[in-house]
Amino acid sequence: MTGPVTNGTAVYNLDDDTLRWTPDERLDANEYALAKAAGFKWWGRTGAWVATWTPGREDHLLARVEEITHEADPDDPQARVQRFAGHAAAAVSRSEQRVTAATQGLPPGGEPIKVGHHSEGRHRRAIERSDQNMRKALEEDKLADYWRGRALGAERRARQKSDPGVVRRRIGRLQEQLRVHERTLAQAPDNRYAGRWHEHLTLRIAFEEGRLASLNPEPFAPVTAYKKGDIVQHKRWGKCQVVSVGRVNLKLQQLTGATVGWQWAAPPHEVKPWTEPQPQPE
Repeated sequence: MTGPVTNGTAVYNLDDDTLRWTPDERLDANEYALAKAAGFKWWGRTGAWVATWTPGREDHLLARVEEITHEADPDDPQARVQRFAGHAAAAVSRSEQRVTAATQGLPPGGEPIKVGHHSEGRHRRAIERSDQNMRKALEEDKLADYWRGRALGAERRARQKSDPGVVRRRIGRLQEQLRVHERTLAQAPDNRYAGRWHEHLTLRIAFEEGRLASLNPEPFAPVTAYKKGDIVQHKRWGKCQVVSVGRVNLKLQQLTGATVGWQWAAPPHEVKPWTEPQPQPE
């Protein structure tokens, strides 16, 4: 996939079916509007314009970069879950420290300011510091919520990659889309748009079938084997309690670790009944 111009680099990520464009230069107003109209979104933390693959979006990039390279899996979603959860826990800790600092230095019992007294200036400064610390505590709380959301999103993404049922359903949807374009090509073999979609979907199906073949889950009990209140062992989150049982997944509350108290949706193949660790012989 090559193009005539140069403004940064572009990558197609086969794992999540996205195009990612990192321009060398800040886009002017016209280029910005064109990127938005094409369906790209700006990801400020990565410094890239990102969109799900379509022929039109691929053409948009090929008019602006020398080539689009392929990559299969640039990061580890499970590592991202742990990283985001760690950021959330750190923000909660900083918030608690700010709340503690906000109460220090204030007169006991909510004593009012004594106007004209030698303590007036010290009292006003203490109130101002308290207000600043409380504002910072609220900011850290919002930041913790943001990182919790990122962790939950990364967990969903990790489950999409590791759950054979999810992968099978994705393959089925891709095959349905492929059949649509096959019917179009049967009637109009020269239809370039349908041809590009057919080539792309064939690649995606092959990739997902390879992913499915690599998954070899151990035997596991069905979701119906569990009930609310059961204590289980999750392969990533450790000791957990079953909060509710759905048709497909279990809702778990984490009982140990840095994110204790958090709740997660987990497929049954990631869970097994809890067994108390055996004491090590002396």
